[in-house]
Amino acid sequence: MVKRSFEIKATGALFRKQAVSLTVLFLLIEFFDELAFGILGAALPAIRTDLNLTYAQIGLMYGAANLVSAVVEPFMMLLGDTRLRKRLVIGGGVLIATAMLLKAGSPSFPILLIAVILSYPASGAFVSLSQATLMDLNPGREPQMMARWTAAGSAGSLLGPLLVAGAFALAIGWRWLFVGAAGLALILVLLISARAFPRPKHHTDSEDKENIPELRILWENLAYALRHRPLMRWMVLLELSDLLQDVLAGYLTLYLTDSAGLSAAQASLIFGVYMTANLVADIVAIPLLERFSGRSVVRVTAAFSILVYAALLLSPWILVKIALLVILPFTTAGWYAVLQGEAYASIPGRSGTVMAVTSLAAMGLAALTTAIGWVAGQAGLPAAMWLLILGPVSLVLLAPHPEK
Repeated sequence: MVKRSFEIKATGALFRKQAVSLTVLFLLIEFFDELAFGILGAALPAIRTDLNLTYAQIGLMYGAANLVSAVVEPFMMLLGDTRLRKRLVIGGGVLIATAMLLKAGSPSFPILLIAVILSYPASGAFVSLSQATLMDLNPGREPQMMARWTAAGSAGSLLGPLLVAGAFALAIGWRWLFVGAAGLALILVLLISARAFPRPKHHTDSEDKENIPELRILWENLAYALRHRPLMRWMVLLELSDLLQDVLAGYLTLYLTDSAGLSAAQASLIFGVYMTANLVADIVAIPLLERFSGRSVVRVTAAFSILVYAALLLSPWILVKIALLVILPFTTAGWYAVLQGEAYASIPGRSGTVMAVTSLAAMGLAALTTAIGWVAGQAGLPAAMWLLILGPVSLVLLAPHPEK
């Protein structure tokens, strides 16, 4: 007994020494993920031209990727609450590198579609489980750590379009950028392979939990989460809030080229300005969430975002649109950090299960993303962009008050 106790303490001390480097590595993984997403978003007008894509195909690409991810990820995330978590993270990183290479060599829409679909569940294993582990390392400070996670991602989102703009200026093209992203993913995989992960914690009322088959553990965790009303509320709000964040970023360059008449290079540059504003806003959110209730921040900023986004769509002047694009990230800063952090905090110790429910909730977002592409094809992209305002409206109406 004494020897066993000593071994546990020694293991805990060793892991605490690695916790800081592990945290930095997780933040680098999020930086990479948003870098890759930023490259795809900024290069989309050029990709569309090279591969002769339609709005319907672009909507299908994003919608199908979200749908497949929503089907595959829940089971994968549930496995993340077992001893398999590290293997899943490593495997996801390898698959992401493969997807980047497929994007780089895409000769037509079907190959690009396969690459994008593959990258979404791969990102779930590589990035989402890294995020879950980061939350396990920081119980009680989930929103604050999520704010740092978001800032790291915003830095990657900023660098992505800048790299695209530079590639266009140097006539390198967008394909080599995805080759570079594949190489970076493999480097991160090698680094994560050398780190120790915390042991998963299982939760039931039985004291002999360790003797229960793992499949039963997974089912019990999922059933408990789906019955947990506070968690389900945070999940719905999290997915709807993404309309004015990642979904907007995915369509922004197309909106600027097709509706504002800008060139692909100009749209990439403005996209970079938008991502710069996102980075600054996310950095500002870190001390803001240390001082004020995250729920209050979400409700107040959501109301302002409705006004800013509506004015952006209605304005006929490109300079005004650019100015409002710079302001908009400051009205959405903290949303993801607070909503995802509250979701983790609602059932502590089951971070993989939370990510599984997040994946299930993404089915609704997949349907909305596909609908945006369909509406754009039928009524034009400017009309479709109005659907994104559902995000902040839902936060104003449904986000809990701080005291609840």
